[in-house]
Amino acid sequence: MEQMVVMSDQVKRRIGVLCVIPSIVFFITLGYYLFILYPLTQGHPAPESVLNITVKNYTTLFIMLAGYSVISSAVLIYCIVHLVKLESLNRPKKMLWILFLLVVPMSYIYFWYKVIKSEPQFMEVNSDIG
Repeated sequence: MEQMVVMSDQVKRRIGVLCVIPSIVFFITLGYYLFILYPLTQGHPAPESVLNITVKNYTTLFIMLAGYSVISSAVLIYCIVHLVKLESLNRPKKMLWILFLLVVPMSYIYFWYKVIKSEPQFMEVNSDIG
């Protein structure tokens, strides 16, 4: 049984913002880690090792990476459900997209750009998935 879904440009933009959030959180985490490692590049008389600096900031890094994982997982589930509901893609393409979304963490932006942004306003979807 098929049903029609209306995807306005405003809804597509909101999904685009949702797909960008994991990348922003990842780059904030990466920026923080590079910031705490920055003193190693200054050539101080007694430089610490990368391991010691990471151990000193382990709790903060763990919390930031855990937050990234939770946000990324939620967006991944949303993208997979959206992908499975599409009638316009065949199963091999859906499987390739799911693998791409699982393997490449920054693939949500590309998925939004290639699939969601180019969807027609009125599209048929599978009604089997909520």
